[in-house]
Parts: sequence; C-alpha cells; structure tokens
Amino acid sequence: MGRVPDRLAIDKSDRALYDNDIIQNEIFEGKTRKEQFLFAMSIGFRNGVRSPLNVGDGFFLSKDMRSEDEALIDSLALFISESEDTLSDREEVFKIAEEYAHAGIKILFDDITSMQPGSYNKKLEVELASIIEDL
Repeated sequence: MGRVPDRLAIDKSDRALYDNDIIQNEIFEGKTRKEQFLFAMSIGFRNGVRSPLNVGDGFFLSKDMRSEDEALIDSLALFISESEDTLSDREEVFKIAEEYAHAGIKILFDDITSMQPGSYNKKLEVELASIIEDL
C-alpha cells in the first residue's frame, strides 16, 4: 500500500488540452476540474484506452469528490483489477483513474477538433441513445 494521495493528477502535458479554448467552449464550459477529469476518464474507459502518466501534475483535490464520484472511480478500479483488495489502495485506485483520464483527454481533443462546432454533443447523444437502447 502506498501513500494516501490528496489530489488526482493529470499528465503535465495534458493541461494545455484541458485548457484549450475549443474543448472549453464545446464541452467543458462551466465544468469544474473534477468534472472535466471524470469526463476524460470516462472517455478513456469507453474507448478501452489507458495510458501511464509521464509527469504527474495535481489537478483537483480528492476532498472535493462526492460519494458518487468516489463510487465511480472505485467501480472503475474494481472492474479493471478484478480484486476488491485494490479498493483499499487509494494510490492504485487514483492511478487507474488518472491513466484513463490521460488517454481520454487526448481522444476527446482529437474528436472535438476533427468535427464541426457543436457536433460532439450530437455524437454523445447518439451514443447514449444507443447504449440505452441496448439495455
């Protein structure tokens, strides 16, 4: 068991992507850093892409997570590790979330910058409708 981290990190090189005007205007406007991170993490997971951080850079404090935020990252860690022991290692849980967010922000940036303005939200609507239909 490692340290109990007080914040979740992004890769230092990803900060420019999170702050990019196109992403901010298209999808992140009015969103907190925590919400941005969780969205990027979800995109990475949805696409099955996880990438280790090169240089970690604190992004938001773990104390700012609500119970449903913690449940989301715990569920991801449990799914990936297939061991409930992982949940007692917060450093590992955060690492998994950070690696999916690292991959996800790059996917998000590539998707948004390759589409017409406003198209990404439409893509999400179609994808969510398909997921709901499959349920």
